[in-house]
Amino acid sequence: MKRILFFALLLGSFNDLFAQKADRILVREARQWFRSGVWVPRGLKMDIHPSVDLVEFKKQYQANKDLWDAAFRAIAEADKNLSAFTESGKKEIVKDKCHMTVSEYTPKSADKIRLEGHHNYIDIQISTGTVLWGTSSVEDSKVIVPYDPATDNAFYRSEKVKVIMQKASKPYIFIFFPKNLHIPAYAKSSVFYDKPLKKVVVKIENVLNP
Repeated sequence: MKRILFFALLLGSFNDLFAQKADRILVREARQWFRSGVWVPRGLKMDIHPSVDLVEFKKQYQANKDLWDAAFRAIAEADKNLSAFTESGKKEIVKDKCHMTVSEYTPKSADKIRLEGHHNYIDIQISTGTVLWGTSSVEDSKVIVPYDPATDNAFYRSEKVKVIMQKASKPYIFIFFPKNLHIPAYAKSSVFYDKPLKKVVVKIENVLNP
């Protein structure tokens, strides 16, 4: 019995090592793919934020290349002021698969925010201004509002939220996949917002198990 248990533990250790090695290979390949720039549309002015899951990005892009290309073309002219996006509202990019919403908003304070997650769509988000973003995982979070298929939203609370600060001088493109819970751009307490900020959100169809 002890011998069987020993070999079971040994096998489990080997499986863990193989899994870790496989994960490292996937990450390395995804970074190489990202740096190659094959996904970059002509004229893209902004950078993807380093927090983006490159392994999932690569999988989703390769599974749905035409759709991602259309989404990136829609935001290719984005600059730090989002000056190319002069009209607020929703615009269909690819019917039922990808759309963009442009809006002006005043960032919410930290006591009025919550994590959100989606099942059917991936979020590409850009905001002007000095703001904070929050991210967490489904595993580290608790559902406070169950998933609603009509809105593709669920809301969560977590004690393990990673806070990312964005400076007005250097906005980024954030990409949130369904496994990435997120708090969209919210207020930094030391900043006085004397005028609305601008935000662009592109919703793009999520491919299950790409």
